[in-house]
Amino acid sequence: MIFVIGVNINTDMKCEGSKNKQTEILQVPAIVIECKTYLDKTMLEGSSVAGYQLLSRNPNAMYVVVAEWLKLTDKVNLKKYRVDQIFVLRKQKNTDREFRYDEGYVKNPIYPDVVEALFEMVREHLTTTWDGAVQDKLETGLLI
Repeated sequence: MIFVIGVNINTDMKCEGSKNKQTEILQVPAIVIECKTYLDKTMLEGSSVAGYQLLSRNPNAMYVVVAEWLKLTDKVNLKKYRVDQIFVLRKQKNTDREFRYDEGYVKNPIYPDVVEALFEMVREHLTTTWDGAVQDKLETGLLI
C-alpha cells in the first residue's frame, strides 16, 4: 500500500499558434510512504526503483518505506538504495512463520518512538523550504 502527500495542480495549456486549450490535473507528490508487512531485499529493490522514478520527476520529493518487520541480512548495503528512510515499526526481524507461533515467541509491539520519528520526518520535510539556491547554502560551505 502506498500513501502520497502532495498537491494537485489544475492547468490549462495551449501550444503556441493553436486555438485549442488542454486542461490537465498534475499530481505533484511531496512525500511517498510505501507500507509493507515485512521488507526483504527484493521488495527493497522495487522500492528503490520507485524512489528513483519519483526523484527523477520531483527532486524535492521524499520516498519512505515503513515496514512492520525486517527481513534483510547484514550483507545488504542500504546506502545503495534510493529510499530516503526505512522505518521498522516493531524493531524486529521477520522470523520464519513456524517460529512465530511457538509458545515462547515474543512479538515486539509497534514502538511509538518509531511512529513519532516518521511523523517528525514528514512534518520537517513539509515545513522546510525546498529551495536549492547555491548562494543561500554557500554561507555554510555545505551545498547539498
